[in-house]
Amino acid sequence: MRKPIGNNERGRITGMPGTKTTVTLYPQTLGVRMRNSIIRMIENRTIEGGWASKSRQIAQSLSETHGLQIGINNWNGIRIIGMSSEVAPRVREAVVADWTAWLLEQPTYRNGYYRSLHDRALEYIDNLDQNFYVTMHDKVSIRKVIEILAEQTPQKLKDKSKQVADMLRGTEPIHIITF
Repeated sequence: MRKPIGNNERGRITGMPGTKTTVTLYPQTLGVRMRNSIIRMIENRTIEGGWASKSRQIAQSLSETHGLQIGINNWNGIRIIGMSSEVAPRVREAVVADWTAWLLEQPTYRNGYYRSLHDRALEYIDNLDQNFYVTMHDKVSIRKVIEILAEQTPQKLKDKSKQVADMLRGTEPIHIITF
């Protein structure tokens, strides 16, 4: 009789070079709250939640598997993916306003760690980089940047996001390649 594979052995096999692990997700077994949270993140093109949030992890895996451009909203900023030249000045304005407000709240702060991050983010915005992180200190400013980016989303990308979200509303299993 064959001995079952333990978790350590399974981890060694799936982590080997040249291997891909496919996870099968059954949408009907997800809780309603979790499924709705994932659907909302995919449709809004913004992933939110803590680092250990399972809904965040599933939404990020689905977006990577299906080639969606999704921004990742963290507690201290946002990763901007896919920015056009039309919205760059408005995003820059929101980032500068957030930085100015933070300096007014922290009058003793001079040139330090956040200054270099802010300067680098402005440089990325000016160069129209397509994937970069912006450190921001105000949740309202982060939400404003998300709204600005949502306005310029092409219809093709909105349709693709809707299609992936509809997969979660259905009962067919979804395959996700994790690594």
